[in-house]
Amino acid sequence: SKRKPSGGIETLRAIPWIFAWTQTRFHLPVWLGFGAAFKHVINKDIKNVQMLKVMYNEWPFFRVTLDLIEMVFAKGDPGIAALYDRLLVSEDLRPFGERLRANYDETKKLLLQ
Repeated sequence: SKRKPSGGIETLRAIPWIFAWTQTRFHLPVWLGFGAAFKHVINKDIKNVQMLKVMYNEWPFFRVTLDLIEMVFAKGDPGIAALYDRLLVSEDLRPFGERLRANYDETKKLLLQ
């Protein structure tokens, strides 16, 4: 459902947007950006890994947020997203999906550190 039938993806409403990412088992709106933020904090100082662990243990909001992202990764399947890409995405845009899936894998690895 779109706000304007003639509009592009920018007119897509929130619920269909989230449903589309859920259907492809990619859940992009949940995890995208998290990996870059974690990577930045860790690259700034490797000791920050310990700080993040302390934050996880002592800050309920932070813990719930990380638990949510971890649950999304448990449900996710980038292979299904790749199948959707092969079926529905033009060939010139497929490298973008490959980069997103690489980001997904890197983010998942950072989360499980």
